[in-house]
Amino acid sequence: MLNAQRIMSAIAADKYSRRKRQARVGQRYYDGRHDILDARIFYIDQNGKIKEDVTKSNIRIPHPFFKEIADQEVSYILSGGIHFRTKSPELEEYLPPYFGDAFIGQMQELLTDTVVRGFGYLYWYKDSRNLIRFQHADSMGLVEVKDGEADTVNDHIIRYYPVTVADNRTATRIEVWDENMTYYYISAGGTLELDKNVPVNPCPHLLYKVGSEYYYEETNRLPFLRLDNDRRQQSGIRGIKEIIDDYDVMNCGLSNNLQDVAEGIYVVKGFKANSLDELVWNVRERKTIGVSEKGDLDIKTINIPYEARKAKMEIDEKNIYRLALAFNSSQTGDGNITNIVLKSRYTLLDMKAKKLIMRLKDFLLTPLEIVLNEINAEHHTAFGLEDVKIEINPVIPTDEKEDAEIEKLNAETLQTKIGVVLDVASVIDEETLLKEICRIMELDFEEVKGKMMRPDEAAIIREVLSGSVSEAGTVGIAGA
Repeated sequence: MLNAQRIMSAIAADKYSRRKRQARVGQRYYDGRHDILDARIFYIDQNGKIKEDVTKSNIRIPHPFFKEIADQEVSYILSGGIHFRTKSPELEEYLPPYFGDAFIGQMQELLTDTVVRGFGYLYWYKDSRNLIRFQHADSMGLVEVKDGEADTVNDHIIRYYPVTVADNRTATRIEVWDENMTYYYISAGGTLELDKNVPVNPCPHLLYKVGSEYYYEETNRLPFLRLDNDRRQQSGIRGIKEIIDDYDVMNCGLSNNLQDVAEGIYVVKGFKANSLDELVWNVRERKTIGVSEKGDLDIKTINIPYEARKAKMEIDEKNIYRLALAFNSSQTGDGNITNIVLKSRYTLLDMKAKKLIMRLKDFLLTPLEIVLNEINAEHHTAFGLEDVKIEINPVIPTDEKEDAEIEKLNAETLQTKIGVVLDVASVIDEETLLKEICRIMELDFEEVKGKMMRPDEAAIIREVLSGSVSEAGTVGIAGA
């Protein structure tokens, strides 16, 4: 068990670790809190001192490219669903309660955390019906701790988060998880003590109460599973943050130019006032200034470098999507959007998603193993990972009109092939005829043959296919 000093030092080290710093940056940009929001304008006064200019326009508008890019990747991965395929009818009946819509919802949260922060966690537990359930866990408040010199992934998980205690004071709830038990602590004012408000502390992961008696099961497994975005657990913001910042600067700079230059530059002769600040205030608030008899006021305008800024923003936008391996929905091209064009535009996103899909499939083996162990214990079966195949096949949007045309062409091609076979039906035997038709229509020959219950049905099929049966007649085929 970890002592108090080890727990507090592990939390402190985690807060300032490289991966958590980068994760916070990714979360900030996903939430639209870019560096541009802290932008300030300075100038050097007549005494050579740096001062902040509060009179100039300082428009600060973040452009949330990263939110679109992250949500796009997650939605694309889940577009075709997550399917657990099995050839066992019995197992096929047992799996859906575990991996239904609720599971997909938690996987969406997990994948979002993984892409945005670089890593995400899934927590498993048993509900009131004694069934395994999975829930997304906030990765920012989790710390993995190794026990001693052992070269293991982690032996303890520390979870910490703020809570409100007596007198509306804020404290930190700290949970220390090992393979079977959870220890609940409260930290306030630098001290760490067991939480007396938890009735069973430490508490087993699986605890049951029957009447006044408590019962528990040993799990021998930490209930937190981690999915990494890549082997270095890097946020998807890495590599594009600086370009997004540059886009923000260019766009907001253009807005500032338009705001400031619209007022013009005032050239004043014979100005009667104590300072330039007073002049600026008079112009903006009173729209008047005082000058001498020989004084004058002239407003000079400046051409805004609009085309240069626009070109730079277009380059930045292109680079953001290209380096992020994302799909740029603002692309228009020549307006001829075909399935080939759509597929080519999704190439980068598909390439990036496939890497995470491979990690996701490997990650899902553990939840699947946990579920299979429960199914085997409950129903006295012996299912293993080899009995289930995990399928994750993203779907690229297609043009419906083109799909219909392709489907029509395929149907006409199929009809032509069958017509060719029927042309030579009189010179080949019934079994060969049926086998060839099954091959063309991609049907299982043995299955179709097994449904032919009477000897004369082959001749009937021949007559139906050749069109010799009267349209007014009715032909029944057993098993069809």
